[in-house]
Amino acid sequence: MKKSIFFVFTLLILTVLACSFNFSTAKISEATMAKDADGAQPTTTFGQDEPFYCVVQLANAPDDTRVKAIWTAVDVEGVDPNLNLSEKEITSGDEQLNFSLANDEGKLWPTGKYKVDLYLNDKLDRTLDFQVEGAAVAAEPTPTSAPTAEPTVEPTAEPTATPEPTAEPTVEPTEEVTAEPTAEATVEPTKNAAGDLLQIPTTEPTEESKYPPLPFKEEPYVHPSKAFTFAMPESFKGIAGDKTSVSFGDDSSVVGIAFLNAGAKFSDKDMQEFIDAFTSSFMANFSDDHKILEQKTTSDGGIFQAVSYTSNDGDGDADFIFEQRDTIIFVIYFVTTAYDEMEATWHKIIESYSVDPKAALVVVPNAGDGVPSAEPTPAPKPTQPPAPAGPSIPGGKGMLTYTNRTDVDFVIDVIGPTNTSQVVPPGQTREFILDPGHYTINAHSAGGKYYVPSYEFDIAAGQLLRDGVQ
Repeated sequence: MKKSIFFVFTLLILTVLACSFNFSTAKISEATMAKDADGAQPTTTFGQDEPFYCVVQLANAPDDTRVKAIWTAVDVEGVDPNLNLSEKEITSGDEQLNFSLANDEGKLWPTGKYKVDLYLNDKLDRTLDFQVEGAAVAAEPTPTSAPTAEPTVEPTAEPTATPEPTAEPTVEPTEEVTAEPTAEATVEPTKNAAGDLLQIPTTEPTEESKYPPLPFKEEPYVHPSKAFTFAMPESFKGIAGDKTSVSFGDDSSVVGIAFLNAGAKFSDKDMQEFIDAFTSSFMANFSDDHKILEQKTTSDGGIFQAVSYTSNDGDGDADFIFEQRDTIIFVIYFVTTAYDEMEATWHKIIESYSVDPKAALVVVPNAGDGVPSAEPTPAPKPTQPPAPAGPSIPGGKGMLTYTNRTDVDFVIDVIGPTNTSQVVPPGQTREFILDPGHYTINAHSAGGKYYVPSYEFDIAAGQLLRDGVQ
């Protein structure tokens, strides 16, 4: 019976999610700052009288792909820090997009640091930093001493002596802004990354600035059951939810939480069996193949699992955290095709995530609870009129009812002493009259794009099962 609970629990999550994962395949393969619209003259340094060009290369982009460029004066002479200069959005499936920004005629750009943030379908994809140099600074590279002195002095003498000498020439400060702070920046990343970033001190600060967490709503999300809560990104929309689960996401990522009552405290072996069954069923539902990268116990006794997967809709990664509090098993998962960009957001969600097993027990007081269709619903949903007497079961037969909680037609195949099949439209329920015995049930969308792993059940004469569970 335990195994059937596992698979039915994943069934309801998967049938909802199967039709909800619609990841965009579009990506920015390359983006370059340049002195011309075609990108033939790439640069990160502009003169005060030059327009800025940003050339973006797209891959696997449908026609409704949206790319937005936001230009910012980061640290510019005579201007407030991080001043927004302009922004523009282009909707196109073209392989190359061009953004540009020019100053008013006759005016010069102030010297200093600038950047352009590139958003793909409303999500920050990358940031390109560049700078504007004045005429005096631009003229300095002409003597060969400046360029040659920088490469040769930096490797040999700069580790101990150059910070002060190089601060005097006007060219050097631009080098020290990227080089000198990295010595300090390495201290911060090492606190969060176990020290291994000391080998590449300049990378981590850059990555952190490229992919900060998404903006979050002021108030955290609290499930109606009060069994769990977590911080919610502003851009995430509701995908599905019921009294024991919920999922939110955007076009590249989904976060979801669900719980059930196992009826007893699991041993390590039982928990591992549950994790294996859940992960296998979950990943098989929407990916062609997956690989478990890591599994470890967290500091508070939960079990973390990292998974990578391949799919025709785009490869990606998934993280799961399983934990049992009393007899309640909670699962929080995060699936994304843009893990690097979304990692900081995911970590912020994890930090805010909390559960209340006592509140969960009020909702699912019995073993196996957590599967809405497996329970005699005490109060019918608003969209479903009550049926006090229940369905009528013919003598000597059993009845299976199956409710389709997805937004596409699902084909339900029941195999056993009575072989039958029906198409169940979205949001509707169908009845199957069956001879007593042992059965296997398969569920898949019309055309076979989405499916739920098959599972088994037994039915007796006069017995009513909902979705194959008593």
